[in-house]
Amino acid sequence: MRLGFAIAAVASIGTTCTAFAPAPRLSTAAHARAPPAVLSPVLRRRPSAVAALHMSAAVDAPSVVDATIAAAGSDGVALFGKSGCPFCKKAKAALYGIGVHATIVELDTVDGGAAIQKELEKRTGKATVPNVWLDGKFIGGSEEVLKGVEEGLFDKVEKGEIVIMEEAEKVPIKQGEGAIKAGDKLPSALVWSVFDNDPSTYIDLSTFAKDKSLLVIGLPGAFTPT
Repeated sequence: MRLGFAIAAVASIGTTCTAFAPAPRLSTAAHARAPPAVLSPVLRRRPSAVAALHMSAAVDAPSVVDATIAAAGSDGVALFGKSGCPFCKKAKAALYGIGVHATIVELDTVDGGAAIQKELEKRTGKATVPNVWLDGKFIGGSEEVLKGVEEGLFDKVEKGEIVIMEEAEKVPIKQGEGAIKAGDKLPSALVWSVFDNDPSTYIDLSTFAKDKSLLVIGLPGAFTPT
């Protein structure tokens, strides 16, 4: 069986915004209520703003950004992130920890997320997430949020319940019986040396790996490991 390895040595509002991601697992501080079951781009103090934000297949990214920031309100916080981003989770946790309930848009769960992220990059010069705004002004990402919490940057923001975000339980991935583990002898197998699927460029893995330390990375959903 020929395996393809690459060996390494060392996203028109007037339209919408309802496909927002579920809230993270939260535990509230004493006698505090948890935030809404869905993190929508609306502060709890402005419930009427939610109805104005919707998202459709034909996304007007600039309008979505403008509406989200407007929904956060004066001295409010808008956070554009992604549900699985660890840096976004840090920023959210820091804000929730001082009672700041930001207007949150999860770019990986809304229609047109990539276009919105591109618009944010165009405006701020920052392509990564979280992309955080305070009082209508861009302040940065997770590092700036954490520093801002320490320095009182969010003191004027209307506070809600203090919420402690809990880390989701990590479940180890069970390896298959035939998986190659650290210290195993590599099998003799022909693999690609370049991504051309040309048999003449195949190399024998065991020969190539002799006296070398190899890093083999499996990409979820990929046909072969890299």
